[in-house]
Amino acid sequence: MLEFVVPGLFQPLRLWRSDFAFEPAAPSILRLCAGARRVAVPVQGLENTLFAALGHCADDELPIAYYRYCLDFGVPPTEPLVCADPVWMRSGIDQVTLNATLPTPDHAAATQLQALLNAHLAQDGLRLVSQHPQRWYLLGSALTGETAPRTVPLSQALGQSVFALLPQQNRRYWHRLLNEIQMLLHDNPHGINALWLWGVSDCAQPPRLTPRWDSVIGNSVTAQTVALAANVPYQAATALAQTDYASGKHLVILEDLALPALGDNPTVWQTALDALQTAWFEPALVYARNGQVTLSSADGREWHCQPPAAWRFWQPRLASWAQLLESA
Repeated sequence: MLEFVVPGLFQPLRLWRSDFAFEPAAPSILRLCAGARRVAVPVQGLENTLFAALGHCADDELPIAYYRYCLDFGVPPTEPLVCADPVWMRSGIDQVTLNATLPTPDHAAATQLQALLNAHLAQDGLRLVSQHPQRWYLLGSALTGETAPRTVPLSQALGQSVFALLPQQNRRYWHRLLNEIQMLLHDNPHGINALWLWGVSDCAQPPRLTPRWDSVIGNSVTAQTVALAANVPYQAATALAQTDYASGKHLVILEDLALPALGDNPTVWQTALDALQTAWFEPALVYARNGQVTLSSADGREWHCQPPAAWRFWQPRLASWAQLLESA
């Protein structure tokens, strides 16, 4: 079984088809989804969808920081923590928007900025650490119990107005702290003017998740983190042919469409989709003759794609975009 999760596949299309008369070219996906059965999923967003599939309660904070820290450092954290990733926010007349493209500081820049911020954070018993210059963590006792914030995953905040997405629970404290961080980062030359907090984790109580797949396939930190959380092998690949997928259940995470979807760029999006079709969906179409395939855009729906019975000659050979966007 192959389970594809492709954020950005369906999300922008209703607007693009309406405003630009944009009609995607994706014959492999339309053939794959011909006669597919739509199943509702109670969550939306990439990380929410993936962790819900592992049995994580949708009402609880996503424990991303714990697993990603283990991935980056090779050992579990010893303090409560939260991902505190460097971002760029744009101020407008009536809103502040999180830039869809993330900063890319090097190790020297990350070390310099963390030293600046840690001198201030120490008074609250907090500190920043990182192993990778673009993936930071905030650690401290304020991240557990009643003072811990409720957060929104970074992937769901990119390109959005941030006011409704900032940490909840003990809001006054966390909003004040984030404002102070922004003031300290003002005018630095590294394209970073804020931190995005998400995925609060309590190291004393590692979450227990239920494995659903035999491996996770992809080429991203998200795919590696989910494989670690599920305690299954990770297959790094840029094409299905590079993986061992003939038997068992495998999750395939493809994030190539997310950024062009957020950037409202149909041309770049289509180019990325063309590459995904060649590398992933054309071989998946062959696999679907005898195996089960599901497709999700992390938009609250899954499409269960199975080959039609030979006698159902009237079944259309191609799905339509109108069908796939229904109730999206």
